[in-house]
Amino acid sequence: MNSDVLQRIQSLIDKSPYGGTIGIAARNFSSGDEIMLNPDTIFPTASTFKTILLYELYRQVDLGKVDPSSRVIIEDRHRVPGSGVIQDFDAGASLTIRDIATLMMVISDNAATDIIYDLIGRDAIQQAVSDLGMASTSIPLPTWGLLCGLQNLDPDDPSLTYEQVKKLLKSTDAPWDANAFKETPDNDITTPRDMLRLHEAIENGEGISQSGRDAVLDIMKRQKLSERIPAHLPTGVVCAHKTGSLRGVRNDVGIIYPPDGPAYALAILVKGAPDGVAGTRLVGDVSKVVYESWVGPIA
Repeated sequence: MNSDVLQRIQSLIDKSPYGGTIGIAARNFSSGDEIMLNPDTIFPTASTFKTILLYELYRQVDLGKVDPSSRVIIEDRHRVPGSGVIQDFDAGASLTIRDIATLMMVISDNAATDIIYDLIGRDAIQQAVSDLGMASTSIPLPTWGLLCGLQNLDPDDPSLTYEQVKKLLKSTDAPWDANAFKETPDNDITTPRDMLRLHEAIENGEGISQSGRDAVLDIMKRQKLSERIPAHLPTGVVCAHKTGSLRGVRNDVGIIYPPDGPAYALAILVKGAPDGVAGTRLVGDVSKVVYESWVGPIA
């Protein structure tokens, strides 16, 4: 069956004008069946790394290091450009850690992400990656670092301001050789196989309590960005997933729960795609093929 599925996927790729590289890793939790295409190719994570942060956050909740009901007072220093709304809040707004984690995941809020990143710590994030056996994944940068990398700016330069970076990102396309696209461990990178491993661990509650697993999945299922993996899926299908976008990068990774079929994990990563609209469409089309191969035809 998988050869037929891969043929259908390859046909979609051949017909798409996206112009990049795609990697796919999927596993059916009931049968153990897999669909793999370039599963060990390195890709920029873009915002998909935020799921790793959520997983580690709730590991720390389990250990009593973090109270998700505790509050953070938003300050001007927390502002990060790009996706999200915290950057537009007045200083002094009070949000719980769970609120912040939810914003990080469901609208990919960059300021929320960096608050969580700083709270749990770079070393703990990489330890979580190591504990899960995600050998090709590295998360050395918060979103501020990724955004600065789009213009080859030094994220540690104290003279850089939120307004400067925001203006530059809005006015200038990232060069194709920007630091944010590097496929080396000094950038946020992963593979489809590693992302599949992460979501399998979440589903199985590996390294995390039952309440932690439930909290992670509850937040993931609230995702508001639905133009990729869920795009063609029928009403009633629940997707616990996270998208990620940079110039030429169109990623989506998560767990799909059909109402009348087996749950499965799916990671689709796209890089180097000059036509981002076509890249987004390709992710949705591939997701449909995977769903139909394991669940049934979509009318």
